[in-house]
Amino acid sequence: MGPAWLLPAVALLAGILGTDAVWVTLSVLTGRPCSWLAPVAALDLVLLLRYAGAPPGSLRVALAVAGTALAVLLAQWLIVATQLGMALGLEPVDSALRLGPALALQYWRLSLDRLDLAWMLASLPVAALLAQRSRAERASMPAVE
Repeated sequence: MGPAWLLPAVALLAGILGTDAVWVTLSVLTGRPCSWLAPVAALDLVLLLRYAGAPPGSLRVALAVAGTALAVLLAQWLIVATQLGMALGLEPVDSALRLGPALALQYWRLSLDRLDLAWMLASLPVAALLAQRSRAERASMPAVE
């Protein structure tokens, strides 16, 4: 990945952080996991990669899927950290840094149901499908003879 990938990489990072900020805020305000935001995060990341000029192909698909998986995991981690931090009187970042994987996994087991897991898992193929070449990108490809 050279300089041509700098803007798409920054856009991917911004998309992950932006969607997670919205996701955590909604989750904390509603007291629910809001897992339906996982496909929305996938759509957001794919659009940001396209608008940032990420070349079409398998690397864009892989980045979209990996970015979506990271956004889902980070959102769930921050939701747990924020809720536990509020109960313990810690700031969300302090709580996130102190949260261990065993406690986070136990909290997820208690707070997420099958529908939540289905939303989160469905976001990965959604990201892969949306990140593939668009009709316009396929039409602009030179014909192979």
